[in-house]
Amino acid sequence: MDNLTSYRRDAMKLATVTKLGGDEGYVARIPGFRGLLATGRTRKESIAELEDALVDWIDLALRRGTGLPALKPRDTPVFTAA
Repeated sequence: MDNLTSYRRDAMKLATVTKLGGDEGYVARIPGFRGLLATGRTRKESIAELEDALVDWIDLALRRGTGLPALKPRDTPVFTAA
């Protein structure tokens, strides 16, 4: 497994999912990844969207030369209700 694949996998382990109010669905984020979030009708859909967005986010950060955030252990629960 290459380093970027491992980094993406480890970053996704830090993802948090929040249920939005009413029928708004869910939003998924990874702490420390500024501007990266994904929404979905279900928790599973928001995580899948986040995974896709993370690939693009990493690519853009590397092309811009901004580097990647250090991965820190999770301080928040995986799922929170709004």
